[in-house]
Amino acid sequence: MEPERAKLVDSVREAIENKNTEKEILTAAVQLIDDFSDGYNWTGFYMMRGDILEVGPYVGPETPHTKIELNSGICGAAATQKESIVVDDVNADPRFLACSVTTRSEIVVPLMDGNRCLGEIDIDSNQPAFFDQQDRLMLEEIAAIVVRRLKAIGH
Repeated sequence: MEPERAKLVDSVREAIENKNTEKEILTAAVQLIDDFSDGYNWTGFYMMRGDILEVGPYVGPETPHTKIELNSGICGAAATQKESIVVDDVNADPRFLACSVTTRSEIVVPLMDGNRCLGEIDIDSNQPAFFDQQDRLMLEEIAAIVVRRLKAIGH
């Protein structure tokens, strides 16, 4: 992993290690993730509440999608498939639920606890094909750190 990406992973680990609520953990993590790149135009968490993804802490413009059903949108697809999804051109993906007309690409990384999806990291960019394999690997590592901390507080 590139040094700046490894630094972000370490920063998230350090920032959340003493947080004791889901909101504190996710808020600290999302702020650091969003600060990582000027190309991140909406960065947030969606958390599973029953069979619905509910928006959690985020940085960016207000989203009309505060609740997303499984199998709805790219977020619902990632939670259902339990794997990361990178979309280079959201306008070419019929699953895309537009939060902003300027969004061009998206990455969604589920927060996996074994085979159970606790939620996900969702990032939109106004640049096409903005996210690469290194972004996916970095965010999957951050997702694993967030899951470990959530489990430590009894989530």
